[in-house]
Amino acid sequence: MGILMDHKKTIIAGFVLLAIILGVAVGKGGALPDHYDFARYFHVLAGIVWIGLLYYFNFVQVPSLGGVTPETKADIFKEGSIVRRALFWFRMGAHATLLFGIILFASLGKAITVDIMIGASFAIIMWFNVTFIIWPNQQKVIGIVEADADTKAAAGKKALMASRINTLLSIPMLFLMFSSTHFSIFG
Repeated sequence: MGILMDHKKTIIAGFVLLAIILGVAVGKGGALPDHYDFARYFHVLAGIVWIGLLYYFNFVQVPSLGGVTPETKADIFKEGSIVRRALFWFRMGAHATLLFGIILFASLGKAITVDIMIGASFAIIMWFNVTFIIWPNQQKVIGIVEADADTKAAAGKKALMASRINTLLSIPMLFLMFSSTHFSIFG
């Protein structure tokens, strides 16, 4: 089970398994997914990474670090730490979700619904928060950018508020994005 002992090998194996399934389906007369199907798949996959980590930060990490000493935080935030890895994948998930969302949006043409427009607007606000508020402030909090204690505290509050806005927006955004493919709440 060496594949399962290394996360990179596990991910690669997952994509190999997907390729085998698609190959068998095509071999049995099924249609190979088109660019829209692949864009939608990668949009959802990246979105799971992004929103999963957003929820991890808001429901697990932030509440758990509330009473931690500054010395312990310094150790938790050091290079190669779980916090830095999670923040990296959080940002990459946000960027990939936006990229594949733009590809999907461009593919839809006249099929764009009000649901999709509102959901996409929320997602773009969320991406903006990640890119221009959360990450620049988190760099101060975790010590990538030098900052004194007061600056770190202020940066932490800004990042937290943007993250909480993203959590708030994610709830209707997810509903609107998925409802648009199954039913439209706007008719």
